[in-house]
Amino acid sequence: MYRFLLLLSFCGLWAGKASAQIMNDQATQLLATQTLQYTYQMQYTSANSTAESIYAKYPKHPVYPFLKAYIISWESFPLTKQKNAYTSYETYINSCIDLALAMLKRDENNVEGIFFAMMGYSLLALHESESGEFMSAVSYGRKSFSYMKKGFDLSGVLPDFHFSTGLYKYYAEQYPNTHPIAKPFMSFFPNGSKQEGLQNLLRASQVGRFSQVEALLYLNSIYSKYEQNPYVALDCAYKLVSMYPNHPFFWLKYAEHLATLGRYAEAELYFAKFNTRTERVYVIGSNAVAGIVQEKYYKNLDKAQLAYEKAIKYETYDARYSKDYVAFAYAGLARIAHQKGDTKLAREYYKKAQKLTEYESLRREIKEYLKN
Repeated sequence: MYRFLLLLSFCGLWAGKASAQIMNDQATQLLATQTLQYTYQMQYTSANSTAESIYAKYPKHPVYPFLKAYIISWESFPLTKQKNAYTSYETYINSCIDLALAMLKRDENNVEGIFFAMMGYSLLALHESESGEFMSAVSYGRKSFSYMKKGFDLSGVLPDFHFSTGLYKYYAEQYPNTHPIAKPFMSFFPNGSKQEGLQNLLRASQVGRFSQVEALLYLNSIYSKYEQNPYVALDCAYKLVSMYPNHPFFWLKYAEHLATLGRYAEAELYFAKFNTRTERVYVIGSNAVAGIVQEKYYKNLDKAQLAYEKAIKYETYDARYSKDYVAFAYAGLARIAHQKGDTKLAREYYKKAQKLTEYESLRREIKEYLKN
């Protein structure tokens, strides 16, 4: 549930400014947009510089610590509580919350304060949840939703609100399907609609000033995992690599979808964009995709097995970005074990993949194999 609350956080940076300071300051809006652009372009020095310009003008506004935290999250991508950078990240998030609460103390209906408070608490809830600190996650999650509810009547303010509306509507219906344990909690939340959610997210990806990239990232994830439409997922990834050709994660997703569609030779063309990175997410992801290409294109089971084994070698990995690639690797090893006649091992690998993946297509493959 707390990861679901985070999905609404990014848009809060912008959606809350209709009657507040920065929404009425076009120059600062431009600086904030530039900060995000530099961040996606992996130009972190420039991103920090533009953020400092905002701080010089609004030293008591939560936008500055949020942007600093956002830069850290991408510079240390994927950010987990185990990384040294998390201490600075958490400090900025807490500063964001404190400044937002100060705004709300002066005016409980301050829209910026509402959204920045929601954003900060949901980010903390996410990291606590991913670290297994359930009670802390519950506490932060409740605080986040208390502010999120206040924002339900703020729609129509600006195009980026399509993003928050779309995420809520889609995941309010999808999340309990993927995580049945969350179903009892959803009775406390308004009903969702996946169809309406997708329409809003698509609109955000087209007209959003500040949420375009985030909308594309979530559409990419939704269409590949839940909607089982790799063509739309590929289109989203293509837009991302076209806008930010230096970002390896966007290329990783693009190559993944090419491989999923059987366009193995094309996928292999882009391996150099991400497989030289040493971060764990890229080692896991690149080997998972390379294993698919070796297994299904070259029919080289030995090389495929080697790649898949490299993808699963880590005892720990981030849950948000690497888990599904580990699942891909276990499923690949299961298929190879089956081809080699070891059905017992194949079932063991498939069961490991089943515990990890949220990809409906892979879950269906696993279910079909295990029922026989």
